[in-house]
Amino acid sequence: MTILCKATITKGDVKIVLEGPKDFIDQQVAKYALLSETSKNDIKNLNREMPKRLGETEQRGERQLIAEKQPKGHSEIIAVLGSCLAEAGQPEFGEEEIKRAYIRANVRPPKVLSQALIDAKRKHDYLEAVARGRYRLSAHGDRTVRFDLPRRKDT
Repeated sequence: MTILCKATITKGDVKIVLEGPKDFIDQQVAKYALLSETSKNDIKNLNREMPKRLGETEQRGERQLIAEKQPKGHSEIIAVLGSCLAEAGQPEFGEEEIKRAYIRANVRPPKVLSQALIDAKRKHDYLEAVARGRYRLSAHGDRTVRFDLPRRKDT
């Protein structure tokens, strides 16, 4: 799992914004820090190089994952969003993080989100408690998201 980072380099009237894995950002910042004269050709080459590197480690967003997995009910939606948060490097989450993930996924959150989290934990075993009000995806929840979703229609 690769965590995406962001860096901005400013030299004179030229501004470079880098996004990508931490090792890529470190390499590029070191490269431009060592150069005494940064030419505009170097900047153009860097901009052409970035999409290739980002494409290699691009993570699925909440909307894409919800569309792909087609969860039914808030317990499954929470499991999918918890999986997305874990992929993004945040294995533990609470009510606020899940609410923001619902909004990013463009899905209406449940009226009482705390109860939906409790139901996902107690009724379906998709989550496990880490601390009071903090959860992480359980092994069962991870397997469900990876292998059982989307649910198949039996005919």
